[in-house]
Amino acid sequence: MSVHFLFVYPDFLEDSKTIRTIPGNYSEGIASISAALKASGHRVSLYHQTYMPERQEFLDKIRGFSPDVIGFSLRTTIMNCAKEQLAWLDEALRDIPVICGGYHPTLAPEEVIAIPGVDIVSRGEGELTTRDLINSLDKNGEFDKTLPSFWFREADGSVIRNPMRPYLLDLDELPFPDLDLFDYKNLKSNRINTAEVIVSRGCLYSCTYCANAQMRNQYEDKKHYSRFRTPENAIEYLERVVQKDPNIKYLNFNDAILNMFTEWFYPFMALYKKRINLKFTCNLRFDHMDEEMCKTLAGCGCYLVTIGLENGNEDFRKKYLHRVMNNDHIIRVAGWLKANGVRVYTYNIIGLPHETLELTLETAKLNARLRADSEVVSFFFPYPATELRDISEAGGFLDPAVKLTDRVQLRMPNYPKRDIIYARYAFHRLIRKYRKIFELADAARAARLEARLDRRILSPLYPRGLIGVLAGAYHHGVVGAKRIGSTALPGVYKRLRKIKYSMK
Repeated sequence: MSVHFLFVYPDFLEDSKTIRTIPGNYSEGIASISAALKASGHRVSLYHQTYMPERQEFLDKIRGFSPDVIGFSLRTTIMNCAKEQLAWLDEALRDIPVICGGYHPTLAPEEVIAIPGVDIVSRGEGELTTRDLINSLDKNGEFDKTLPSFWFREADGSVIRNPMRPYLLDLDELPFPDLDLFDYKNLKSNRINTAEVIVSRGCLYSCTYCANAQMRNQYEDKKHYSRFRTPENAIEYLERVVQKDPNIKYLNFNDAILNMFTEWFYPFMALYKKRINLKFTCNLRFDHMDEEMCKTLAGCGCYLVTIGLENGNEDFRKKYLHRVMNNDHIIRVAGWLKANGVRVYTYNIIGLPHETLELTLETAKLNARLRADSEVVSFFFPYPATELRDISEAGGFLDPAVKLTDRVQLRMPNYPKRDIIYARYAFHRLIRKYRKIFELADAARAARLEARLDRRILSPLYPRGLIGVLAGAYHHGVVGAKRIGSTALPGVYKRLRKIKYSMK
């Protein structure tokens, strides 16, 4: 006997949920749980949703799989669509048990277990817990409701709330992710010859906007939450990825911080260069970097790094984001990377609680000074159970009337919505303006021009609202064009990327 487990993976955004031509993204978590289930002899299928289906289409698809159990992978920003699909299941296919897991169910289990159609909430890392749950169903014909990390809703509406199971310390004990589950060669990244990979779990830090710290806090043992596969095991995994799709030319490490542990990083890089030797991108932290590490990255094939900057003011970063970084060191690290031929992309958040337009200008100025090759700019979102959401609530910035789909989630008297939209969509243009000023040889003249530009942008007469609307329309037009280009003309997209990064 075996159980047929169906993953439902809503892999789309609210603003593009009706577009049916966007290719899907790989999920390491789903692939890893699938591998654990298959290792126990169970069948696993994937309903990979790249758009929001209509009710009948959804139900026909579910019936076509004929699953014994359905597992939803949920994130906060997809909850409205997920609730609708769960309601359809509750109405039409109530006899199939439904499990919901992922970041949102882990951090907001009370909300998720109360949703009609949800029978079980899975909290935390799911490989071993899901395996044991499905094994219990296979063996006994019903779920073992004493298993840790699960919440069960009973027929009478009561809820069994079990504590968290300790996380697995040794990631080498996990089976390698199930690459056969996805339409692997047609994933969004694979269509441009790139594989998404992860060789670690967790993060050392407690950034207030990030769910990682709160995920760590769900466990009793918080000290060892940040874990990596051993260098040898990680390389074996990457070799499997490359063998799965010989067209892979680049790797994108989605680990929170690839250089988190120096004693792991250098042995891994040596093996990587010897046995993989593909161009790659990764996430880093400025305060973990020195010149030697920058040279090592470049020498092993790193062509681009993404690093969290978030806000340009040191005091604000320390007080509200718990990120203690020195701006001068940030600029030095960017210089080392660029001197070694590695492009630098920064992550920036706009609309943080207690932020002002003046503070956002400091973020633009720091990007201009470090000469980032590009800036990834996001509106702040107050994810549940994060400290920055609590700060937002304490400040009175959360309005219950604001919809989940609203680009600007906070309502702050000192940073109106129209100014946040302006700052988000004018951000790149502002950086270019400040960069030109900072490049002037005459420091006194540069200071005068900087102050003049500050006054103009901050003036109540400056048409920030209109500029924000126009810049936003332009931005979404460009994004749409890129989406069409990467989907319909992947060959052209790949060629342009090679030219952009000067790669052979």
